[in-house]
Amino acid sequence: MMITNMRSLLLAAVVVISVSAPAAAEIRWYTDFKQASAAAQKANLPMFIDFWADWCAACKIMDAEVYTDAKVIRTFEDKAIGVRIHFDLQPDLARKFNVPALPYLLFTNSYGTPLLYSRGFLEAEDLSKILEAMPSLGRINELDQALQANKNDAVSLVAMGRELRDAAFWEASNTFYDRALKQRAVRNDAALREAVSYETALNWLELQDGKKAATLLAKWLKDFPNGARKADVQAALLRARELERELE
Repeated sequence: MMITNMRSLLLAAVVVISVSAPAAAEIRWYTDFKQASAAAQKANLPMFIDFWADWCAACKIMDAEVYTDAKVIRTFEDKAIGVRIHFDLQPDLARKFNVPALPYLLFTNSYGTPLLYSRGFLEAEDLSKILEAMPSLGRINELDQALQANKNDAVSLVAMGRELRDAAFWEASNTFYDRALKQRAVRNDAALREAVSYETALNWLELQDGKKAATLLAKWLKDFPNGARKADVQAALLRARELERELE
């Protein structure tokens, strides 16, 4: 799950959150997803979507301890658009984003494309760090627009995968790489397929999933026995198998 990515982001960089609030008084929350997305697009900001419910005890703690934190409020002011979605009253959005439990904190680009998520309580300090580390979403939003016009555009899918990978959104990157690998243009371009397959495996390594990385790297060696990256792939496969043993 993307919480592994979340930990890495806290150490390196990344993601999304919300606001449109008065000076350090409180976070301004949108409750309408379309309105929030329109505001995010206008400001070229990410969205932070908080799925909550009245019966969620951890959600109440976040309300009392996290969203009232002065540093969090200040960070929200110019870093993200905040969205609160009631799990019970807006089930269509809960289904759309595959919300498994509450609280569920989702970071997206301006159009609502998921970047990473956290299941459960998130400390105020961690939330602030994620917001501060947020990269520019200009190129990511631009590619999202292109994919809305043509969801199967291989060039844009690969570019989006790479843009997200560069921003350390590794799991989100693989979502687009997986889609790219299904496109005929990528399947028929051996050099591009070789590169995308390798980068997909490296993303799983970053996410500390040695099993998935090892499976993909072994397949790469089978598919591209004379590939230009062979030595790098073999080294990555050793790391993946070591990681797999460590996690057994």
